Amino acid sequence: MAPTATPALRLGVTGEDGIAPTLYALLERGLRRQPEVARAMRGLVELRWEEDITPVRIAFEGDEVVVEDGIWEAPDLVIAGRLPHIVHLTTTPMLAGVPNPTRAHGRAALGRLRRRDVRIEGDRTLGRKLLRLLEL
Repeated sequence: MAPTATPALRLGVTGEDGIAPTLYALLERGLRRQPEVARAMRGLVELRWEEDITPVRIAFEGDEVVVEDGIWEAPDLVIAGRLPHIVHLTTTPMLAGVPNPTRAHGRAALGRLRRRDVRIEGDRTLGRKLLRLLEL
């Protein structure tokens, strides 16, 4: 069986106080490791920070993923919270696209979600797939 082609990844608009290039690098790794997950993703994702940092928007279009600083008018998924809390999710061991409750790091991440330190609104399936791609 031929390997799944990796979707094209493009860095779009960036701003002085944005971190889209950082998310680009994380997604680049995730797309190489799990291209089939990225190819199945469709939708607009927005990451919003409590800090004074421009939101990051990501468009998943199957054969292309675009990462840039900015907001969507109507995103399919919004992940919001403090930058360290959201980054913590990328270092959390995952199980089926959610933090693994059998690991201490996973339980800590689940606690942040329960307390709404990190808020995930919208398409939960898209969110689980995104976390799989960002997982370190």
